Amino acid sequence: MHRKGLLVIIGLCICLVLILAFVFGLYSARDLKRIVSEQFNRQQLFLARQAAREIEYSLNYAMQELMSIRYVVQHDIPISKALLEGIYKRVKVKGIDSVGIVDIHGKPSMSAGKDLIKNISLTFQGKRLTSPFLQFLTPKKKQLLVLTYPLTKDKVAVFLVDVYQLVRDHVGKIRSGKTGYAWIIGQKGRFIFHPIKKFVGKDAFEVRHHEAPYFSFKQINILQKKMLNGEEGTGEYTSLWHGEKKGYFNKLVAYAPVHLPYTSVVWSVAVCAPEQEVNAVIHRAYLKHFFLQGTVIFALLLVGLFLLICERRFSQLLREEVARKTEILRKSEERCRLLIEGADDLIFTLGSNGRIISVNEATARFFLKSKEAILGMGFGMLLHFPGQEGEQTLKQLLSTGQSINKEHTVEVNGQKYWLNTKLMPLSLEKDVKEILCIARDITEAKQAEEQLVNTEKLASIGTLAAGIAHEINNPLGIIIGFCNLLMENTPKESQPYKDLKTIEKHALHCKGIVENLLNFARTRSDGYEIVDVNQGLEELLNIVKHTLEVNNIELHTRFAKNLPQVKGERQQLQQVFLNLITNAMDAMDSGGRLFINTQFNPHTKHVEICFQDTGCGIKEELMERIFDPFFTTKEKGTGLGLSISYGIITKYGGTITCQNRRADKGVTFTISLPC
Repeated sequence: MHRKGLLVIIGLCICLVLILAFVFGLYSARDLKRIVSEQFNRQQLFLARQAAREIEYSLNYAMQELMSIRYVVQHDIPISKALLEGIYKRVKVKGIDSVGIVDIHGKPSMSAGKDLIKNISLTFQGKRLTSPFLQFLTPKKKQLLVLTYPLTKDKVAVFLVDVYQLVRDHVGKIRSGKTGYAWIIGQKGRFIFHPIKKFVGKDAFEVRHHEAPYFSFKQINILQKKMLNGEEGTGEYTSLWHGEKKGYFNKLVAYAPVHLPYTSVVWSVAVCAPEQEVNAVIHRAYLKHFFLQGTVIFALLLVGLFLLICERRFSQLLREEVARKTEILRKSEERCRLLIEGADDLIFTLGSNGRIISVNEATARFFLKSKEAILGMGFGMLLHFPGQEGEQTLKQLLSTGQSINKEHTVEVNGQKYWLNTKLMPLSLEKDVKEILCIARDITEAKQAEEQLVNTEKLASIGTLAAGIAHEINNPLGIIIGFCNLLMENTPKESQPYKDLKTIEKHALHCKGIVENLLNFARTRSDGYEIVDVNQGLEELLNIVKHTLEVNNIELHTRFAKNLPQVKGERQQLQQVFLNLITNAMDAMDSGGRLFINTQFNPHTKHVEICFQDTGCGIKEELMERIFDPFFTTKEKGTGLGLSISYGIITKYGGTITCQNRRADKGVTFTISLPC
């Protein structure tokens, strides 16, 4: 009895273990089915998203081509048949049937591609063309998506898109599992694409009811309503067919919205596959489990372990695939972001309130601010628009919808820059949603323009100086010559001799002025030599040092050692230095300090000579005119000193600049000469 009872207990334990194994197998199979279904649906959702993004990209590409016609009109370029043919060749691969120009009632004036006149007359009788919309002709005919963009008050650019051709290349080749496929419905519930071609163009709710009037399509109808609302997700439903096959099919489905650009129209891409295909591997393992239930517990444990390993491996493969697809998508988004971030121009967008909502790295780098600090700022404050100019510019953009181009200055870290800024409204229909701003630094171009203006002034004064020299030089020579003849016959101690000396002195002074004009006008092709700037300055300072002391001016010098030599003519460079020292003495009539420094700039490979004084300075409104010939603020000045100096320095490939000192009064003149 004891042994029999033990056997009964062992048998009961075995049966219990078998029952537990059976129950465990059921739960394990159910969980495995759920996990695999979720993973498979996620993969289907990725396929649906990818197809939706590709369709959106194709439509955006078509809209950009359509807007390019507006760009042509804005630049007064006539629209020709050849232009439309060129656009049609580029966009026909995107499913564009025809390209044309029509009036606001749909009457074509020019077209390229297929029969635009017939399609327009069928599609737009009595309707105004103001925005893109979807038009179905008849269930048996193809569906047309009409993209429009207003050019003028009475002309509209039109693209007729064969919707079926547009989406076929993106969703027609999608295969989920062995027989899974994709389909698309429009905003009104009509099939835009379906493997069963007789469904295309028909209402998705009605066609199912028509094919099986006594079958409940509640599950798929609920999912389709979510799709029409632009939602994204996954689900399951039961159908009476799959492709051309008839029967009951439990299907897994994933769907993602397609947002048509510049409209509120939403399509939806769905990818579905029979659940039995997804769970085929699980079903085989489940059958093996049933066949092995009569064997030993060890075999059951091995099968369970095998199923667990297969489950984990399959889940790992699915996770790796999802991670790989996610990485591909991330890289694609990163490439698009780098296109904007890598641009040298300042690119940012504004909301309709004028606040900055996005900004690229070049903008933050230019203004020496972080992106977070710039976001939310008013664009007028960022671009340093004076007064109410920023608000007025924003009002003009919102009211006219036309682009605005401005050249203006900004000050960054105490330095002045010139920007060429173009503000372009991004509008949907007639409402401006955002504003795109593209600014370019044109400081160097402005500086080149200013130098060109100065060069033209010097050229005109050179012509004038040559004329003055020819007109005055001869009479002066005659005056001086006759004066010398008279002095030879006049006693030196007499008053007439002294009068003649006075005449000679002033005549020679006039001759000196004429020679300065000639030096200013003359372009020398020779006289170049290698000059030691420090040595030239020291020779000049030995001459003027006493004059500086007499005028109560302290001289401070700091000459760089081993200073590279420059190409020029020593006497002319000393003439420039002497002119700057003389101007400094005139500006410090009550005494002061004069600083003369030399240094080598390793970045520009130039030798720089700085003259700083503590005089009265120069008014900002006069700063742009100081190098103009004959312009002077002195009572007895000729106005030629700085203009001649400017001509000498530019002749040797250098620059001379001036700016007021901020810490102390006075100005700083900087001469830069190439080594």
